[in-house]
Amino acid sequence: MIAALGFILGIVLSYRAQPEVFSNLNPGILLLLASVAVPLTVLLNALEFQKSAALLGQKLALGPAAEVTIIGSVANMLPIPGGTMVRIAALKAGGASLKKGTSVTLLVSLLWISIAFIYAAFWLWGMGQRSSGGISAVFAVIGVGALVACIWLFFRTAPKAQIIGQLVLIKIGLVLIDATRIYLCFLALGVAGSFAQASVLTASSVLGAAVSIVPAGLGIREGAAALLAPFIALAAASAFLATSLNRIVGLAVMAPVALFLGMRRDKAYQLVNQ
Repeated sequence: MIAALGFILGIVLSYRAQPEVFSNLNPGILLLLASVAVPLTVLLNALEFQKSAALLGQKLALGPAAEVTIIGSVANMLPIPGGTMVRIAALKAGGASLKKGTSVTLLVSLLWISIAFIYAAFWLWGMGQRSSGGISAVFAVIGVGALVACIWLFFRTAPKAQIIGQLVLIKIGLVLIDATRIYLCFLALGVAGSFAQASVLTASSVLGAAVSIVPAGLGIREGAAALLAPFIALAAASAFLATSLNRIVGLAVMAPVALFLGMRRDKAYQLVNQ
């Protein structure tokens, strides 16, 4: 409840700072975001979970993998790491031990953190903002350190080089589509933001996801984006509104699908037990 209030308050304050944004809202860009960018995110997340299962010797079709990721994304709205728990439960149902399922799931999350920070550091450095030099170095150190640790732990836990390489490529794709979604939100709101600035804000997604006590990092991701904004010559209100819009559109697309999947599973369970 507090997280939701904070999120709404942030939107209100950002709107007061830039009241013209919603009058410039572009429905065509919003449709592109909802119909192409969000489904691409679901597809890449499904591929990622499929490869996670493969690390544990499980063969998982893309459809069931997509169901797990969609339900997990909506489960993240609970004040627990819902997405992580759904994935671990699915791996356990496939025959993996709780320890191995948890280890692989957390390592895949660490891989995302490392790639997102390296990617954001690259764009920060490339933008050449004097104030961003220090934070760029911090992001690079965290990202590279996490990547080295992640690869080492992967080979200790599930030494399958080809699948690990595929996971790296999928995670790069997820970070790129996240940057694209934020950039589309800039365009939808009529904000003068660049793809480079949107790329730096992908680091805020990691920070939001890391705070599991707040439902889906509600308000944390957007607040982190607002804090990063001055380092990339972007208004804090623009960063907050763009990342908020990204979250709202994603949830608007996936929540009905997750509800349908949940109802279908309940119906199937009832039929089997009649």
